[in-house]
Amino acid sequence: MLRNQRLRMNLRLAFGGFFIGILTASLVWSFQGVRESREQAALGMPGGVTVLYTFEGPWVIAAADAAAAREELKTYVRERSLALVISSTGDGRPEILVHDPHGLVSWFPRVAPEDLNSAVSEVYLLKGTYSERRWSESAATPLLPSGVVVAGVISIPPDAGLLLDRVQYARRVGREPLPPGRYAVNTTDETQVRHVLSLLRRMGLAIAGRFEAPPPTVGNVILEGSVAFALVVLLSGHGCIALYWSLYLRERAGEFGAGGRRARLRGLVREYLVGGLPGLAAGAVLGVFLAGLMVAVVGRAPLSAGNLQMLAGVAVAAVISVMATWSTTLYVGSAPGAAGR
Repeated sequence: MLRNQRLRMNLRLAFGGFFIGILTASLVWSFQGVRESREQAALGMPGGVTVLYTFEGPWVIAAADAAAAREELKTYVRERSLALVISSTGDGRPEILVHDPHGLVSWFPRVAPEDLNSAVSEVYLLKGTYSERRWSESAATPLLPSGVVVAGVISIPPDAGLLLDRVQYARRVGREPLPPGRYAVNTTDETQVRHVLSLLRRMGLAIAGRFEAPPPTVGNVILEGSVAFALVVLLSGHGCIALYWSLYLRERAGEFGAGGRRARLRGLVREYLVGGLPGLAAGAVLGVFLAGLMVAVVGRAPLSAGNLQMLAGVAVAAVISVMATWSTTLYVGSAPGAAGR
């Protein structure tokens, strides 16, 4: 292959690889975004999670009946090996209530079983909040309820879905009435969810809405609309690029048909494949990192070391995929009879 011919071929391959790189990065970003949103909805709990949005019901519930329902709820969560996380909404207290007898919530300190019904109300200040800064300075912490004891400071991972401007501290579910808010329990089993709903109604809480977050498995995430759309666009992009490259190969079909010898054919395919690797790799890598840069600019957030590592992996995957598409196009374009089509 002449030098100028190889250069023109690599430019064509780089052009196709560039767009495949952008589409591959877009698919991965969509996948990552959906996975993170599911993890945020789960509040750091494992498995599928059901979130129930509650408000104060219009019916009157006796305090003793509400307390009995609360204790039944705590017992049910413990017996079913579940966890319950309650976060404030609206003008409620800036707190998170956790009932986690089996230590399923990774960011909340686990306590001994005998301490679950302790009369001492302990709170864990969230790192980076106003209350944590005031407490570290030995100043008054007006946002804490009276009579509580600060047990320490905890950090909540960013993907736990809790906004530190809305919550200041976390504590265990105790003997106080449970407030309206967002109730998250790590199950999507309809029987278990219905039982939890019945106990909440017995506590005087009405249901304003419900949201289910299945486990963030690959299959569940791919079924999301944005990820499925990005996947279809990527596959369509591969098809369009293969067609674009096949038109180039048709122009050079005479070389594949010359002599009609199988050895000559294999040599040409190998020459086109190996000779096109620089263009394929350069285009795909450039497309992936340009897409990452665009995401960083639009999101106004610099790329972290983790983001760069992820983009490097995406770039490798994009190079492999465009090599597969180019190899397939070469195989089809060099098949017997291709020269005459």
